[in-house]
Amino acid sequence: FIWYETDISGPQTGCEIILQQVRDRALIFIDGVCQGVAERWGTDFVTVDVPATGAKLGILVENMGRINYGSQMKDVKGITEGVKAGSRLYNQFLFDWTIRCLPLNDLSGLRYGKVADADFAGMADDGSPAFYKGTFRVDEAADTFLNTEGWTKGVAFVNGFHLGRYWEKGPHRTLYVPGPILKPGDNEIVLFELHGTKAPVVTLQDVPDIG
Repeated sequence: FIWYETDISGPQTGCEIILQQVRDRALIFIDGVCQGVAERWGTDFVTVDVPATGAKLGILVENMGRINYGSQMKDVKGITEGVKAGSRLYNQFLFDWTIRCLPLNDLSGLRYGKVADADFAGMADDGSPAFYKGTFRVDEAADTFLNTEGWTKGVAFVNGFHLGRYWEKGPHRTLYVPGPILKPGDNEIVLFELHGTKAPVVTLQDVPDIG
């Protein structure tokens, strides 16, 4: 993941934030509130209202893997050309970006707060990325499968090991959890969820669901 941030002037009503050649999927925020998604294979803009005082524009871009065949093998990631704001007929590029890489190869610095189950009601698809952490007990380590039903889209880690991506679109509904990464006693699971969850629960099961 990579985070882009800059200031956008106002007032602007019905302003289109246009991402040129985004690679591959981006959540677009105005003053910390998600306004929508731009995708490499679909819509490349969102429409927002900017107040007279201006706003902070943030864009969280996800790398979803590289093309490994044909004429598109040079598949760089991020916002590869630029971001424009305005109308389709009249717009201009935005500058003065602050850019932060989010490699997620070390999650030890994260700090978590407790959230009551009731606070999760209606959170699915609300466009609020967050890290969720829980624990589960193991009596004897063995291969298992993580079922993320009820979650929307994100990446999963067990004991710091990156299992992979999940997405409610499927086709697979489970991620493989190799037995050697587990240990007797408490084990840690972390999900970086991009859009919210219907309930803070995952299931470990003994059979895969690959769609």
